[in-house]
Amino acid sequence: MSIGFASFGTWLTKFNKRSHIDKLKRLENTSNETSEFVDHIQATPELLESIREKMLAERKLERKKLIVKVILFLIVLSIVIYVFNYNWKWIEGFFYKVK
Repeated sequence: MSIGFASFGTWLTKFNKRSHIDKLKRLENTSNETSEFVDHIQATPELLESIREKMLAERKLERKKLIVKVILFLIVLSIVIYVFNYNWKWIEGFFYKVK
């Protein structure tokens, strides 16, 4: 299929118009399950402190989950390495017989 230069430009502008996303919609989709937007200039120090504490608690929970996942991964990895090493020594005995 051959697309001329002029028709390619027309197709490209149509594609860009279709894939255009509103900035507010994009911000709403990427927010971390928080639908409240606070104006940091007019916010009180107490409100900012409560938001800060809530975010710190969320980060702490995420870090704990990450640490648990990493520890489980390392345990599984060590078990897999042990099993492969053990099986390799068992298989190796068939090929290299010690006299």
